[in-house]
Amino acid sequence: MTRPKSNQSPPPLSSTGSEGYCHSCGRLLPKENKSDPTPRKFCSTTCRSHSKSNIYRNIRKELIESYHKSLSENKMGKVILCSDIEKIVFKHVTVGDDHTEPTIALENGSEDTISSSSSSKLSQVEQREESRRAARRLVAFGFESQGILNENRSLEPIQNGKIVETSFAKGEWGIRWK
Repeated sequence: MTRPKSNQSPPPLSSTGSEGYCHSCGRLLPKENKSDPTPRKFCSTTCRSHSKSNIYRNIRKELIESYHKSLSENKMGKVILCSDIEKIVFKHVTVGDDHTEPTIALENGSEDTISSSSSSKLSQVEQREESRRAARRLVAFGFESQGILNENRSLEPIQNGKIVETSFAKGEWGIRWK
């Protein structure tokens, strides 16, 4: 499915349609070939490889827990922006002269460095994309599918006060309880 030509993101599509969502990034999958016996789970090989990475698995877990904690602490209808969760999860600790290393804020209050080697460090852009991926997965699949079993309320994506389809949302957007 291609992005609509207008500036506005389209309203969310019905989850009962023939199109599903990527299990890694939460974006809308294109229509499947009817002759294919197995349904697609990922939109690309990049998403397939991200789903197997231990680094991304730990980051995903922290992001999901942070979204759940932030939404639970706020009143109904309050929008939690992706950038707010990104700031909570990816704190920057100064290591040397103008060199920062991304860390994950853990539940017990301590911090854990995301990467030990320079090849696996996440840039600001990758951190922003990971927080948005987590939000898209939550909207598409809910908290129960992401490991928080006691939460069955659904979420809706909001941009500029309007409900949008997360696959096409550009710029700052957030999620709130339905």
